[in-house]
Amino acid sequence: MGFSRSALALIASITLLAGCFGYNSSAKRWAYVGDAVLIAGGGAAIASDVTSRDAPCTWDNCPYRSSIHGAMVAGVLLVAGGLFGVLFNATRDDVKTTR
Repeated sequence: MGFSRSALALIASITLLAGCFGYNSSAKRWAYVGDAVLIAGGGAAIASDVTSRDAPCTWDNCPYRSSIHGAMVAGVLLVAGGLFGVLFNATRDDVKTTR
């Protein structure tokens, strides 16, 4: 049993609504949480795609089946977005704001 597409879309939407790029130390902490959710969701999508493969065809005239599926692509994009967010937050200076 793997993740459904709607569950993956929900994880991505919630993470993107939370924001992945912080401008001060408090916002950066929450951005790291969002980035971690992106990475974990992407890893779960990749794992569900790898573990739910169909058995290979052993008969003659088997139809072509690509080894790359939508869940794999979505997982890779989520992990890449999370890693980019972590690197961006780690190298970004804090913005000094006054009230």
